[in-house]
Amino acid sequence: MRSIEALRGLVMVLLLIATPTVAQEEPWVMQSTDDGEIVVESRIYEQGEDLQIIEYIVTTSADVTLDECIRVLKNVENHKIFMDDQVSKVVKVLSDNEWVIYYYTDSPWPMPDSDCVSRMKFIENMDDGVVRFHINAAPSDYPESKVKRMSIYNVSYDFKSTATRQVEIVISAKMSPVIQAPMWLVKSMFPEGPADVARKIIKLTESV
Repeated sequence: MRSIEALRGLVMVLLLIATPTVAQEEPWVMQSTDDGEIVVESRIYEQGEDLQIIEYIVTTSADVTLDECIRVLKNVENHKIFMDDQVSKVVKVLSDNEWVIYYYTDSPWPMPDSDCVSRMKFIENMDDGVVRFHINAAPSDYPESKVKRMSIYNVSYDFKSTATRQVEIVISAKMSPVIQAPMWLVKSMFPEGPADVARKIIKLTESV
């Protein structure tokens, strides 16, 4: 668990550096589920007058292989399964390791439907043996539809093999919904919402 703590700490430092000073004052809330096997840290705050920012970090480990995790994430059609979206697809191939991807979300009331256009990069040779899929919003890379489009969507999926033949999984996210949701509704997502993303990724490895 020591290496997973170090990896999570590095992710938190990078998020703090990339966030305005006002956001650094917001406390992180730590929760766990699945008998402590999945840890979720989160914080929710307002940036400016009309942006609601949601950040979270999920850490866990599983009896899967690194290759299985890579195959699950590279198949963008899988993303709608673990993100509970209606559509997830590649709309443009930029290189062997970079794609423009599109998500469409049919949100429950009172949230409006929305979409998200992002660039996904696969980074295979990181320090400390971490394999990363980094997804960052690129709203102008695909024609707009009739729904609101997310402008802040920054998510990384990090995978690392361990000496115990498990894979450490760290999911870090910073996003802003297309409208400000009631705080009680956003808080109700944690810890189960982000934890379920990790659970579904692990379950998908059984079918690859």
